[in-house]
Formats: sequence, C-alpha cells, structure tokens
Amino acid sequence: MITPLEIQNHKFSLKWRGYAPEEIKHFLYAVSEEFENLMEQNHNMARELAVLRERLKDMESRDKVLKDTLVTAQQIKVDISKNAEKEAELIIKEGQLKAERLYENAREEVARVRRRAIEVRRTRNDILAEAELMVARFNHFVEAEREEASESDKVHDFATRKKPSKPVHQKSTQQMVKGLKVQH
Repeated sequence: MITPLEIQNHKFSLKWRGYAPEEIKHFLYAVSEEFENLMEQNHNMARELAVLRERLKDMESRDKVLKDTLVTAQQIKVDISKNAEKEAELIIKEGQLKAERLYENAREEVARVRRRAIEVRRTRNDILAEAELMVARFNHFVEAEREEASESDKVHDFATRKKPSKPVHQKSTQQMVKGLKVQH
C-alpha cells in the first residue's frame, strides 16, 4: 500500500517538454493530503466498524438471551398452566371424595336415627301396653272392690234390716280410667 509520504516524495524523471514540475509537486501534495484524509477516514471507519461489530455482537448476544428468556418464560407459562390444571383436578377429586364421605356419613346417621326412632316407638308401645295392662288390672281390682263393697252393704243392710239404701255416688270404672289418662 502506498503512503501519503511516498506520494509527496515521489520524483518523476524529467523529459524534454514534460510537465511543469511545480504543478506536479502541488498536485502530488494535494493528492497526498487527500489520500492521507482518506486513510484517516478509513482508519476511523475501521475503528468505528470494529466498535459497531462489537455492539452488534453484544446486541445479538442480548437478543439470544431475550429469545431464550422468552422461550423459557413461555415454557414456564405452559408448565404453570399444566400444574394449575392438575392441581385443580386434584382439588376437585378431593372435594368429591369429601362430599362422598359426608354423604355416606349422613346416610349412616339417618339410618342410625331411623333405627333409634323405631326403638323409641317400640319402647313407647311397650310402655303403653304395660300401662293398658295396669289400667285393666286396676279396673278389675276396682270392680272386685265394688262388688265386695256391695256385698258388704247388703250384709250390713240385712243385719240392720233396713231397706237397702242407694250406694253413695260412685264413679264407674270407665270414668275412673278416663280420669287417670287425663291426669297423665
């Protein structure tokens, strides 16, 4: 490569009727300065190109990082969505299992209450039957006592020879039983 100094210092051989040496000197000086400017511009542009290439390399690196980050973020989003769906399904299944357990417990409780109600009805019916039996025995006892009292009154009347008097107002057995039921 030719340098500006070589252009300036270049000597041409003289020939007869050649060019004016001062003009050539001035022209070479101008070309040398222009060439020097161009070389400086070329050098500056080379430095600038190196800086731009470095920046481009840095930007490409950042672009790759951003693309990788975007791909990773999209994958994370997909993973999160899948995990959320799985978790939602799991929660729903757990809820269904709890609901089934609660339903089964409720059914068992209803069955237990029904059995208890049947037992209570049986006990009540047994108590009522015993009470009816006791009332019947009591009625029988009262009737027997009345008959005995009536016989005793007859014997007494016979012994005193008076007319049989009417017995003191006594309630019938059925009225007494009704009175007992009302009181209870």
